[in-house]
Amino acid sequence: MSQLKKDVWKGKDVYVCSCGDMEALVSPWDGMKIYALSWKGENVIAWDESRYERRATYGVPVLYPTPNRSQGERITVGDKTYAARMHGLVKNMSFQVYEEICEEKQVALTGMVEWNENQPDYSFYPFPSQLFVTVRLTEEKAVWEYKVKNTGTAPMAYGIAIHPYFSKRGQQVKIQVPADTVMEMTEEKIPTGRLIETKGTDMDLTVPVLVDSLNLDHVYTSCRKGEDSRIYYDDMTLTLKVSEEFGHVVVFTPKGDAFCIENQSCSTDCFNLYAKGYKKQSGLLWVMPGEEKSGNIKFLFHRE
Repeated sequence: MSQLKKDVWKGKDVYVCSCGDMEALVSPWDGMKIYALSWKGENVIAWDESRYERRATYGVPVLYPTPNRSQGERITVGDKTYAARMHGLVKNMSFQVYEEICEEKQVALTGMVEWNENQPDYSFYPFPSQLFVTVRLTEEKAVWEYKVKNTGTAPMAYGIAIHPYFSKRGQQVKIQVPADTVMEMTEEKIPTGRLIETKGTDMDLTVPVLVDSLNLDHVYTSCRKGEDSRIYYDDMTLTLKVSEEFGHVVVFTPKGDAFCIENQSCSTDCFNLYAKGYKKQSGLLWVMPGEEKSGNIKFLFHRE
């Protein structure tokens, strides 16, 4: 049975999207965030009311066009410099509901932001575009999808990511990220551009590692083709399967119930790395006038 309806959750307006054993609570009015994601009644997304109240990151926010930090809260694009904001510009924006699909075998909700001179923060990134974000559920998987369309007259660079706060669910959770290098970071958690091989170090996540043993806020890259990041709970495994452009993974393991595996199209500080000549390391994407780029991240659940 499928369902797509408006409801209220913890006092917040949401869409309840469900298909078979999959359910997601999504708020187009709050950055197209996923507030909860459940399979067979088991929610894997942590909720922190205090983070919601101060408009920090929570649930599964969308980071665009500058995921994570930018050095000095500035970005360089060509020969110009613009102000930047931690985690981009859309994570708390209201998205227009663009499309609703409720069929027997799938449910999908698409939100859209028109980024142009009518946006109050347009001066931060004065390159017009349309951003579409879709949350799609089938009986087997949940899929997060994006599409960026360049509606301007000049080439446009961007980065995009999600920042899921996964719940440990009271368990001894292990994670696995198939990345052979990690980016060297400054004390301010800004990548230098130098890549460090993870093999033989305590930052190697190519085999399952207990989350509680880690103290990370780092950018992993050189991801192995055909291999996926995984979260190992006692009672199920969650696989994160991504499309090709998501070549970076930020792993964040703060104290408490939540941890983050952030699939990103780019590195932290991607614009400035690109401007410094670290083009491949930055992962910065470009889309030409009138053209589109898209990608997806699949949440695949499994029990033995």
